[in-house]
Amino acid sequence: MHKGVILSILLAVILAAASADRGFDGKWVLDKNTSNAATTPPPDGLQQRIKTNGNHIVIESVFKEPANAIAPLLYLGVMTTTLQLDLDGNDAVNQIGPFMQTSKTTMDGNKIDTDWVARHTSGEVVNGHWTRTLSGDGKHMTLEIKESSTQGQSGSATLNFVKK
Repeated sequence: MHKGVILSILLAVILAAASADRGFDGKWVLDKNTSNAATTPPPDGLQQRIKTNGNHIVIESVFKEPANAIAPLLYLGVMTTTLQLDLDGNDAVNQIGPFMQTSKTTMDGNKIDTDWVARHTSGEVVNGHWTRTLSGDGKHMTLEIKESSTQGQSGSATLNFVKK
């Protein structure tokens, strides 16, 4: 009888661990009502699926394409179908339309910081920083965006996501 109780407790612990939240991993849906992007509204229908694997993070995004087919510089790297970030101290390089983006990312508990530089084929350079912060309950994520370009354009936004 004593072994049965121990096995039941052990099974409950294993099942709880298996179903526990995996941090940033999962499907995230933009909450437009609580997001703050006054000058440049966030992309319609933005959803991100985040997958971490060792020192790599892959972010797959879906969103409604803008009517004019031009993504605002503020969302460079956010409005792309697949983005890979590396946590091993090396540069991650992603091709985003006519931009080649190089980034460095660090993760500290419930926070992921990414500094990036994107170079356009015309020579324009855009610099940016993202901070992704996970709520204590793991059900909400905030993405703070800051960017500026050599053309004098700059912007910032705070996007709030809900885990689905």
